[in-house]
Amino acid sequence: MADDRGRGRGSESLLERARGLRSKTLSDVYDVQAYKQLLDDLRGTPMSDDVRGAYEELVHAFSTAVGIWTRYVEAEMSAGNTEAVKQVFGRCLLQCPSVDLWFMYLKFIKRTNEIRGAEGILETKQAYEFTLDTIGQDIHSGPLWQEYISFLSAPKPGTPAYQALWSTGMVGGQEESTKTTALRRTYQRAIVVPTHSLELIWKNYETFENTTAAATSSTGGSAATAKTFSTRVLSEQRPRFQAARMAYRERKRKMEGIDTAALPVPPGKGGPAQLDQLKLWKAFLEYERSNPQRLEPASLTKRVELAYMQALMCLLHFPEVWYDYARWHADAGEGVASATSTLLRAVAALPSCLLLHFALADLEEAQGNSEAAKQVYENLVKQLEPPPEALQQQQQPNGAAPQPAGGPIADLPSDQHALVWIQYMRFARRDSVTASRRMFIRAKKSPRCPWQVYVASALMEWRHARLPDVARKIFEKGLEVAEFATTPEFILAYSDFLCGEYLHLRSSSYAGSSCVVQSTWFLVFEGYLGQIQGLLSKQWMNAGVCVTSD
Repeated sequence: MADDRGRGRGSESLLERARGLRSKTLSDVYDVQAYKQLLDDLRGTPMSDDVRGAYEELVHAFSTAVGIWTRYVEAEMSAGNTEAVKQVFGRCLLQCPSVDLWFMYLKFIKRTNEIRGAEGILETKQAYEFTLDTIGQDIHSGPLWQEYISFLSAPKPGTPAYQALWSTGMVGGQEESTKTTALRRTYQRAIVVPTHSLELIWKNYETFENTTAAATSSTGGSAATAKTFSTRVLSEQRPRFQAARMAYRERKRKMEGIDTAALPVPPGKGGPAQLDQLKLWKAFLEYERSNPQRLEPASLTKRVELAYMQALMCLLHFPEVWYDYARWHADAGEGVASATSTLLRAVAALPSCLLLHFALADLEEAQGNSEAAKQVYENLVKQLEPPPEALQQQQQPNGAAPQPAGGPIADLPSDQHALVWIQYMRFARRDSVTASRRMFIRAKKSPRCPWQVYVASALMEWRHARLPDVARKIFEKGLEVAEFATTPEFILAYSDFLCGEYLHLRSSSYAGSSCVVQSTWFLVFEGYLGQIQGLLSKQWMNAGVCVTSD
């Protein structure tokens, strides 16, 4: 009893530690060493609700950390929780293309299908095919190919497994021919993948072809014909194997130093090694995209896609990797649809990254999907606007000023809020000037509308609609906002606009500016366009401001 209570307290402590660490990540604090220590302490701990809760905290903090998912699966398998194992695999397999994790998946599938007879054999075969389609291009996938070949070749004629594999849906008497064809196809898929086991797989393939030729002659076939066929097939496949062997050497070199088990933490949170890992992954991705083996488009796509997915297991929080992945799909991968799907996953993983949101909107718009692009912007600006119920409360007597609805975008700095509105206004302008103006009015009504929005709207009127009077009115409206009237950047932007209206500029300039940047700008302006009197007066003004600032 005492031991049980001790184990209970221990697992509860692990859960408390996991919750504490995850709460830190929500505040952008990542204690990587503490996470690794917690994961080590969880190893071997009997599964319980608290232990499961600790694993859940870990996978929510690091959704693509293959090491955490592997330990989680091991714990559920050790406890015999079959349904729980299925659920965990369903959550992690596709987003974590790791050979170790997929080996565990195959082990689980084989164990659960052992007692299911022919149906279980076929399901296991499908699991192998699914695994190799997903992870079969990995440099460590050689044992997977070898295991699948053994699975196909092991059943003896007359056994239930043999009948299930080679008789189901086939014409009677063709079992051995079907088996030979399937094994040959599998070998030929495996020998073009640059893996650590490539040499061994090739030797086994040579043995297979020679043994098949000998077996053909022993069953009444022509020995010469069988040998000729075997020799021809091997000579056709040898260049493909040699190309893979050459690629393997460079591929191995490119992967040296890459830590595929690194925890996916945001940029700057992974210590000095994080930037080194980023450089190594980028070099590896560039190498895979270069297609050193001159693969067919379908095979190249699988290999490059696997490389990106594995990179994102560690670099989940790096927007440039997501963007590069989507761009590759659009240019050379599986097309725009896959690029869109990639960006959708990217914005789900990094909801506060405006680059990815804008890239998604631009891609949708470029394909003529204006409504989809508009929805991307709507999802952003709705976080900056008050919810409908807040607007209703404002209409009541003594109603408080409405606040933004909130969300990842609302937590960004104000200049990022401005960028959201400006990009939306530009999108609307491509429809019509009127639509852009409506969007500006909407932005102006939002809480804490940044000054950059006024500037962008005014410059659109000036540069695109050729309406300087409208632009000036927008700037003047901005000056009515007390905060903007004392914001040097806003005043400078207005001054830049008025540059083409020299007399108006002088009449609207300050008699004495308290901002060094502003005063310096006026000095430069007078030097280019003014007379000597104005230049001297601005020099004296600027000198006074600089002394005051010091």
